Amino acid sequence: MKQLYTIVLSFIFFTLFSCNTLEDKDKELKLTDFKFQSILGTISTEPKSTYCLLGTGFFRTPRSDNSNKLITEWMDNHPNASVIPVSSIGSVSLNVPDSKMVYCWLIDKKDTLNNYLIRSGCFPGGTMRRPRTWDEMEKKEQEFYNKIGEKVDIKVYVEKKEYDKFIEQIKSAESYARDNHLGVWEEKTEK
Repeated sequence: MKQLYTIVLSFIFFTLFSCNTLEDKDKELKLTDFKFQSILGTISTEPKSTYCLLGTGFFRTPRSDNSNKLITEWMDNHPNASVIPVSSIGSVSLNVPDSKMVYCWLIDKKDTLNNYLIRSGCFPGGTMRRPRTWDEMEKKEQEFYNKIGEKVDIKVYVEKKEYDKFIEQIKSAESYARDNHLGVWEEKTEK
């Protein structure tokens, strides 16, 4: 009887583990499911969401002339890449019901498009920072949003340790681009 009990429990455990694994795999976001144009992407399963390769300040950031070309080339060379949501700003901030802007990383094994873009000088490294949540904001920033009548709805999906490791890679990538005068760090000669 004890053996039967052990077999049944083992079966239940492995069945539950298998179900969780399949469920997690189904949730994985693959690049092939997205349509990207430059730094912005969409996926049919989330029609009101926009995914962005850059975090803060992406609307007004300097960019290199070849950034779109490098994004397209990287995606073509990494069709099996995963799209990893880092953070999202919900509809409260966007004033569009049920919509959200999702800052994401594109990763294929150890190669990351976001890091590649910074290392190539396409954008400054600061654009890879995620927005701060309401609780992380300084009082002045909260007061600004209160004045315009919004409370920022920001969700974070990546653990702090993983995010901090990524930011250190971004700092190194930006140093490389600066030192080699790449992209936005290129020395401009006057004509």
